[in-house]
Amino acid sequence: MEKKMKFGKEDLIDIVKSSLIAVVSSLVLILLFAIIIKFSGIADNVILAINMVIKSISIVLGILFGIKHARLGAIKGLFSGLLFVIVSYVLFSIINLDGKIDLMMLVDSLIILAESLISGIIAVNIKDKRTGKR
Repeated sequence: MEKKMKFGKEDLIDIVKSSLIAVVSSLVLILLFAIIIKFSGIADNVILAINMVIKSISIVLGILFGIKHARLGAIKGLFSGLLFVIVSYVLFSIINLDGKIDLMMLVDSLIILAESLISGIIAVNIKDKRTGKR
């Protein structure tokens, strides 16, 4: 039996939901981290590393909890990551009043896209095994 690989409304909903979960979790985690930074003397290089970890955790959580339909995992993951990168860039540019694009931002974006692609594949396979469709 073949699965039809048409991109439908539920797939778009999965992508938007995944991205929103990732953006909200990223905002919450960064806010908590900002509070920790305020009361401690954390070095700048550590802040950059933890910021990337927060983004990584956020996109993985967003995709794992946002994807409900077990199909097109790579596509859903990649587009969820792309939407997350765009929305989070715009939000944090507004918050920081700084909209510059630099090499570090591009590297972060590529890492997030790779993580989201892999997370989408994993999420779909987890959902597929839970429903027993193999």
